[in-house]
Amino acid sequence: MLRFAYIGTGWWGTELAKNSLALKDIIEIAGCYALTEKETSAFHAAFGGKVYQSYDAALDDPKVDAVLLATPHSTHWQQIIAAAKAKRNVFVEKPLALTVETGLEAVKAAEEAHIALGIGHNRRYSKVARRMKEMVESEACGKVLHIEANYSSPGGMYYAPGMWRASREECPGGGIAPMALHVIDTMTWILGPIARIASINKRQAVKVALDDTSASLFELESGATGTLGSVFASAMNATLKFYGTRCNIEARDNFKELIVTPVDAKEPATRLRYEIDDTVQQELRAFAESCANHTKFPVRPAEALHNVAVMQAISASSDQGGAWVKLPARG
Repeated sequence: MLRFAYIGTGWWGTELAKNSLALKDIIEIAGCYALTEKETSAFHAAFGGKVYQSYDAALDDPKVDAVLLATPHSTHWQQIIAAAKAKRNVFVEKPLALTVETGLEAVKAAEEAHIALGIGHNRRYSKVARRMKEMVESEACGKVLHIEANYSSPGGMYYAPGMWRASREECPGGGIAPMALHVIDTMTWILGPIARIASINKRQAVKVALDDTSASLFELESGATGTLGSVFASAMNATLKFYGTRCNIEARDNFKELIVTPVDAKEPATRLRYEIDDTVQQELRAFAESCANHTKFPVRPAEALHNVAVMQAISASSDQGGAWVKLPARG
């Protein structure tokens, strides 16, 4: 049994704890820490465990095997380094960091301390994403020529000044970090890294000083082209479509549905539907197993760092008026 401390007890920290309850065979909720007493009191009432007075106090508790970070993006890298110094395993929500440089420091600290480092890119655990990967690797799609990716929601319209998510520093490109990284990670996990990207970020509708629209054109190292869109002030949409020489495959409805459309018009399109989303439970189980067995977490640090590099490149391109930005090779 592994004892986890939950750092950051807002919406997503609470979701991590809820999903942990389904894994009582391997996870025990040791306690929590957050900046407000209101949040920690609600967390304690729902899940029990200690209420730590600081992040350091959670790290100092010898009964804590790992910390789970659902904290502001800018704090991730330093909190990972602190966990490494305390020899505590650490799971961090996406993004790993806001810059490749700080992300590399965090990864290096974790590797030198020989702790497990989990990174929360949970969409790749979905049945739809895994089926897409199987189809690409078996060449059932033929050669993938083009990708359309979009992750949008109205979330930015509900942000208020003072919220940490409502700043360009914490959420560059608006919905890129909280939303679009899901499709970026899933796409590059299946098809390989992005080689170059050209982007436009802009604020059109939200009340806070945050971009609400991001549009990108990119090219993979494989040669496939693609588009990436993320709107933070529109109806919910999460789709990922691959155009192949044998068929098109498309994840829809936030990876609940897969549509396969053959090139031969005489062949019918097929739809697979999966209503149960247990991806967070799957990644938490994978992290617990990584801690217990001293094995590497399925999301590799090099993959998470590439996601950060893409996010940085999107901002850099937009700042340069949509210029092409080359990405470093993924390790």
